[in-house]
Amino acid sequence: MDSLCQDTLLAVEQNSNSLTYLQVGACHNGRNKGFFHSKNSDDYNKLGTAIGTNTHLRRLMIDNLSNNVTLGSTDATGFYDGVRRNSTITDLLLSHLNREKVGVTHEVLRACQENKTLVKLHLYEVSLDHQLIVEALRGCTNLKKIKIAMSGLDDDRVLQIVDAIRGYTLIEELELFNNAIEDRGCEALATLRNVRSLDLAVNSVGNEGAIAIANSLSENKLLQKCNLDYNPAVGARVSNDFCRSLCNTSSINDIYSSNHTLLSISFYRDDIGSKLASLLELNRSTENKKHVAIKKILLHYKHDYDMEPLFDLSLEEDDGERDLKALPYVLSWFETAKKVIGEVPRAHNDLEMKKISALYQFGHVMPMLFIPTTHGKGGGNKRKRSNE
Repeated sequence: MDSLCQDTLLAVEQNSNSLTYLQVGACHNGRNKGFFHSKNSDDYNKLGTAIGTNTHLRRLMIDNLSNNVTLGSTDATGFYDGVRRNSTITDLLLSHLNREKVGVTHEVLRACQENKTLVKLHLYEVSLDHQLIVEALRGCTNLKKIKIAMSGLDDDRVLQIVDAIRGYTLIEELELFNNAIEDRGCEALATLRNVRSLDLAVNSVGNEGAIAIANSLSENKLLQKCNLDYNPAVGARVSNDFCRSLCNTSSINDIYSSNHTLLSISFYRDDIGSKLASLLELNRSTENKKHVAIKKILLHYKHDYDMEPLFDLSLEEDDGERDLKALPYVLSWFETAKKVIGEVPRAHNDLEMKKISALYQFGHVMPMLFIPTTHGKGGGNKRKRSNE
């Protein structure tokens, strides 16, 4: 163990608040603290003892262990016990661990699975039993970011992973890039409703898998980013399926119920098409998704004189169970629309026409609110509203 590694061990033992990152096994550049490498298992046991009581470490990385590193489960038990007892490490990265080091990967995952503190798990080019990944995911229920790259995941393993993480409250990032995932695995991932960002770049996903994700967006209101880049079988023709999910123009209600939360999607060579690009831009235009719906209705609903479905929409901020089957709320909707479309000039041109059309149809659908009634004998001309 050289002097820099000795300094790292001392800093961990002294619980230095300046050391929050520990990288084990990789060659260091001779300048930065936080790197540790040794050929002696006793040194790893000492490091583990210090890790167990340290309260400032946040990230542990085990990377590119050389074959002469003695970090096995029998000769360095103190290291894994320390990881198991630590309560502050939230970020684990295992990288470039070959089959000869599969035992190290297994032991670290088991240790972190037991202490349940992990928020981020990153496995990059590691050789391991994929069933262990599933077991770790079932145990590490606080994970927010999961990255498994270049580790040979296939559809069968993805189905198990989906089952393991389905009960998570929120997964901010699920990155499974550069594996062996095909349509069946992609279809399983499309059933998740708790993922904010999904990265499936450099796999073998085809059009059917991509369409499954597009179709899921009508119910999936959490997904914001989806990366399908470098899946050559995903063609530009799936762009229409995503457009339909982001703006179903069959009716005003269908537009309102469309997906307004997806912010970006990447296909092979970024060929998403201008229409999909414009819909994504609308989704990004404001955090108020009700206002996004208003913009889409005014820009993309082509049946200019069929405004009756508007009466059933509830677009007010505090509407609760209120509906729009009353004239003041229809007028209020158009007043809100005027403010929302400030940066959409084309919508201004026919907004007034649609407002007039809505008023006309409101009177046609509910004439009793407008037609005066005659009361009393002799055909008096006294007028009285139907609801008085």
